[in-house]
Amino acid sequence: MINLLDKERKYIIGLSGGADSVFLFHKLIEEGYKNFVACHVNYNFRPDSNKDLDLVRRLCEQYKIKLIVKNLKQDYSNLAQNFESWAREVRYDFFCENLLIEKAEGILIAHNLNDNIETYIMQTKNNKTVKFYGINAIGEYKGNKILRPIIDLKKSFIVNSLNERSIPYIIDITNFDEKYERNKIRKKLKEEDFHKYLSLIEESNKKIDSYNLKIQKIDFSKDLNIDFLNEDNIWNEKLIFKFLEFNGMGNEIYKSKKSLIKEIVKQTRSNKSLVEIIKGNFLIMKDYKKLRVLKNSDFKTYEYLNNKEDMFQKILNENKIIETEGLIITNDWKKYQSLLEYDNKKLSKVYKDNKTSYFERYKNILIFNKTKKIVLNKITI
Repeated sequence: MINLLDKERKYIIGLSGGADSVFLFHKLIEEGYKNFVACHVNYNFRPDSNKDLDLVRRLCEQYKIKLIVKNLKQDYSNLAQNFESWAREVRYDFFCENLLIEKAEGILIAHNLNDNIETYIMQTKNNKTVKFYGINAIGEYKGNKILRPIIDLKKSFIVNSLNERSIPYIIDITNFDEKYERNKIRKKLKEEDFHKYLSLIEESNKKIDSYNLKIQKIDFSKDLNIDFLNEDNIWNEKLIFKFLEFNGMGNEIYKSKKSLIKEIVKQTRSNKSLVEIIKGNFLIMKDYKKLRVLKNSDFKTYEYLNNKEDMFQKILNENKIIETEGLIITNDWKKYQSLLEYDNKKLSKVYKDNKTSYFERYKNILIFNKTKKIVLNKITI
């Protein structure tokens, strides 16, 4: 794949100092690609992490390649999330930042065939909904192009090639720490079994492609008609995955430890007319026959009790209500619907009988006397 790179274009390469990135670095030089910038993140996670930085600096100085370093000072004992996930996000954000600064074509990442298969095993083991099984040779991160020129090469080939030419590289001791799931898989994985996994990866991605073709025919918006879901749970998961991603929830899905998608499918296909799942700054709402993605700011509740407030007076004037004593103005239907009456019926029954959208209920202003508890204004049902 390295021959597909354009020698007239500039690239960013993630250079950790490990065998894979050092191999890719030398391969680029050997093939005549010198228009690239190396980016290195020193996490200071290991006591010897400066050795990685020293090797990378020497390598770039030797071949006159520009090097950009991000040096982190972090108290890892207080890290709120998994280190690997956090480090990946920091690293890729850093690469993307410099991609824009350098006006480069893409980011080169030195994933190899072993990484590809390990990822597939982790995906199937964790039973997560994914966009692609394994690691795609050409991908993207936050809209930026990611290229993996050595994704078809085995780790053994890469290491042997470097050793035969006495090219130094760093061995990261954390790669042998079995508290990390990938390292457990790596220890048991045998390269002679790769052909079996590659067949499974190809078959799995063909299925994804077939679902994607169907999904492309659906016009997504803030709402998804629940009737699109059916008895095929894989289809349901792919559809909702795409719907959430379309509505800006990509990062929340990728960082989710549990299978968020599966839970959403389960709740959406239940008999409940209202389901609310909060994830980050988003609310996923089943609203009768629609699945909605809302930001927290879309459904804020308010309550006014003071007749001296400007907003209080404005709302009363708009609804031509003169008497202000003891009035409450709110859109908090959940709090008051079972207490209030509208058209001589409980407000909750009015909403239920008319199947009033739960989201639309937030748009209704409820004006009532806190003693009589009768809605004084006209509402949308």
